[in-house]
Amino acid sequence: MRNIDKATIERIGRDPIFRLLLINMALVILGYALGVLTGLASVAPMRILKYTVLLISVLIVLKLNVRILSLLTRYAQGIFVLSAALFLFALFTSSPLVSIGRALTFIIPFLYVALSVGYLLIRYTIRDTLNHCLNITNWIYFLPIVSYFITGGSLTDTNIYYISVENNDTAFVSNHYGWSGTIFIVTGIDLLRNANLPTWRRLLIVIFCGISMYLVLISGNRTSWLSLLLVFMVFIVQYRRIALYQKAILALLPLGLIFYLIQDPTSALNNRINKTRVQAAKGEARASVAKTMSSYFNSNPVLWATGIGLFNSPRIKQIIGWSGYHNSYFEVLFGTGVAMFLLFCYLLLVRPLWIYLRYFAEHYLFLFPFVVIPFFESNLTGGQFLFFPWFIFVLLMSYCRPIAELKQGFTNCRTGTQTP
Repeated sequence: MRNIDKATIERIGRDPIFRLLLINMALVILGYALGVLTGLASVAPMRILKYTVLLISVLIVLKLNVRILSLLTRYAQGIFVLSAALFLFALFTSSPLVSIGRALTFIIPFLYVALSVGYLLIRYTIRDTLNHCLNITNWIYFLPIVSYFITGGSLTDTNIYYISVENNDTAFVSNHYGWSGTIFIVTGIDLLRNANLPTWRRLLIVIFCGISMYLVLISGNRTSWLSLLLVFMVFIVQYRRIALYQKAILALLPLGLIFYLIQDPTSALNNRINKTRVQAAKGEARASVAKTMSSYFNSNPVLWATGIGLFNSPRIKQIIGWSGYHNSYFEVLFGTGVAMFLLFCYLLLVRPLWIYLRYFAEHYLFLFPFVVIPFFESNLTGGQFLFFPWFIFVLLMSYCRPIAELKQGFTNCRTGTQTP
């Protein structure tokens, strides 16, 4: 699995579709860094830059030859149905023009990622494409980790949960450090076990995986903690690339860091444990949001079929008192109704997880953070922190088998005896 042909890697790396995918993902992270450093002054010009690059990227994808576009259309039927339905449902909201505009901030970058991923899967093997996407994701989300130290962060810190957008002496906020550390760890381990890397890169990943684990713990980001817990379960139960005794040794690092931090009463670990206890007594905020929205929908049952429109902030605030759900899946459920929610979950949650656990979990760890974190944050627009890696990897998993079948002419696809 690790013997990836060097010429193939170089071809993928030079492919303009792949490079544009990298640039779009990197611009999102750059935009967040500049936004925090400039006190949000850079948000408007960066938005223009990101949308311009995205538009150019879409046009280049659409200029692919007819044969590849035909294959992509066949593979992405479910994706096109979902996107068209989301657009049509926006027409039936109380403010259709506003809803359509907001829906397009998801639909356009989503279709762009889907077509790009499909193109790469058609042109290259699944594992070569996956490893190369892991590689660029690892590099891009390495940047927030490095920036933490460049802007004055230290390994003596035990709590960075307070870092927010108001702290313009840092490039990112606490959640960003937690998410980036989580992504760097899982993609780094996957690259170490499945890709040929130079010695310096392997050492870099090993050293910064330890540093990233510490950063995740002091960020106070419980979503990252949950993601890594699920990854750890897959690592222990299904992962076959490391012997059991080596797994036990590796488990000592996070356990040691947790023990160290628990001794400090002001650490992020203790802070979040105490806050969790308070929230448990009061009721979890997202559970309260779900209950309030469900009651509102039950009072007007037709909303379960139509939703209130994607990203309908004024309506959401009117119902729950917040301008958003802080949950990508709630955004789809309450924004578009049950039918679209079920289709969304099937294409972008259930099927990717099933294929990952059946075919990839013995060798890769990457997927859980990309399906868990969106449950606690909204990442449905192209400018959100995790939008690109989330949809790149779930679409890779969701459509690797259909495209493998297309490439083979729908023949000799031996389910259960051969990986996709």
